[in-house]
Amino acid sequence: MPTREQHLDRIAQKLSRDSRVSELQLRVTDREGTLDYSWAAPGSRASHAIASSTKTFAAVLVLRKVAAGELTLEQPLVSILPREHLVRLNNYGWTDRADEFTVRDILAHTSGIPNYYAQKALDPRSDIAAVTAADKGWSYWHTLQVARQMSATFPPHSGRAEYSFTNYQLVGRLIESVYGCSLAEALNRELFTPLGLRDTALLTPESLHLFDTASPLLYGTQSYRGARRLASLGAEGALISTTADTMRFLRALMDGEVLDPETLELAVSDRLPLFPRVTYGVGIMALSLPRLLTRLPRPGILLGHAGMTGHVMFADPVSGLAVVGTINQLAAPRLSFRLLIGALRAARRR
Repeated sequence: MPTREQHLDRIAQKLSRDSRVSELQLRVTDREGTLDYSWAAPGSRASHAIASSTKTFAAVLVLRKVAAGELTLEQPLVSILPREHLVRLNNYGWTDRADEFTVRDILAHTSGIPNYYAQKALDPRSDIAAVTAADKGWSYWHTLQVARQMSATFPPHSGRAEYSFTNYQLVGRLIESVYGCSLAEALNRELFTPLGLRDTALLTPESLHLFDTASPLLYGTQSYRGARRLASLGAEGALISTTADTMRFLRALMDGEVLDPETLELAVSDRLPLFPRVTYGVGIMALSLPRLLTRLPRPGILLGHAGMTGHVMFADPVSGLAVVGTINQLAAPRLSFRLLIGALRAARRR
């Protein structure tokens, strides 16, 4: 009878042959340490862009300040960031909501601030490689100005959530304010060094070489060369990492190493619908999948995050299974979830 590892091999090898996949990588572990599986496409590079999975790393930095009593999630954002950063970002009801935003709002996407990144969408009919290579990226202030020109659809903390990259531009500035250093320095000092994440770094305009040392990205069948675009994302999605490092972080998060259990519960307990089968807490996605698909024990809620580069980083708090993987593809998100579901099913075999 095939082993779990052999079933996992088949899942990874089959998806890796899909022409839309670039250098697939997969890692699966369990809480007990009886499973520590990894697979990488032959000749692939170790590191890759994890995109929006970066948001959980950033949220953990803020939550550590909450756990230390130096911040609260309900604290007005204007008490931390200058008001000029916040004015006119949400004018719902013809009222400037700058004084209403809380720390929780920007972490949980409940601010109602429009998503500036919607204006950065690529035309799939264009020469993606040429367009993205020529893109000079953008500044923090530019993202705020773009958001100010868009319409908010609800006021802050109104019981609704809407995914907005603008929120995490503000999260990045909040982190720099409360830690007194750059986002990259805070990540290094608080997470990367203590956890031994030697192959994880923030892509910035000063470290663009990291993009070329990572797995190549595809947009459909075209090459994506947007190093400066990714470097503009900061806390939204600019981390370059490996499956080993990202799994180390995910296990540390789930096992109480970087956040105490009470703070983790605070982050995931008050979730709102965000996407189909996805609710969102404080920088953490909760993915609900049918038990028939995953073979997970009830309730079958996976905690973690996904990124637009086809990166998935999820753990089941009940069984202790954790999956990290990437397909390095920006235009086929369903493929990365096929990888996640296939890995979970294979890992549950006995």
